[in-house]
Amino acid sequence: MSVNQPLTIGGVTVPNRVFLAPLSGVSDQPFRRLVRRYSAGLVFSEMVASREMLQQSRLSERKSRITGEIGPIAVQLAGTDPEIMGEAARMVAGRGAEIIDINFGCPAKKIVRKAAGSALMRDVPLATAIMKA
Repeated sequence: MSVNQPLTIGGVTVPNRVFLAPLSGVSDQPFRRLVRRYSAGLVFSEMVASREMLQQSRLSERKSRITGEIGPIAVQLAGTDPEIMGEAARMVAGRGAEIIDINFGCPAKKIVRKAAGSALMRDVPLATAIMKA
């Protein structure tokens, strides 16, 4: 298997296996466009807080902006409320996100203290409810 082989995630075919990870404060729209020029098959937005996404805060709007980008593109959402996470996912999908990435891995203390990110792995029923939403 080569990094140059396509990969299908759900119904989305990614042209190669080179991904730009969702990095808060790094993977903004200009950086994603730059990385895409160097053949990344899939790029991710910065982590977007689902509650702020629904409140349409200026910061969440900037982090989730994907207008004019060549796909496929994924938007990463963070949060702990299944209903809010589901609504935020539908919102970004409606704006063109082809993949919704749920943040189950962030180890940052300020995220884990809110029971989000990697802390969700300690609560399998909640993590399952978020995925189903």
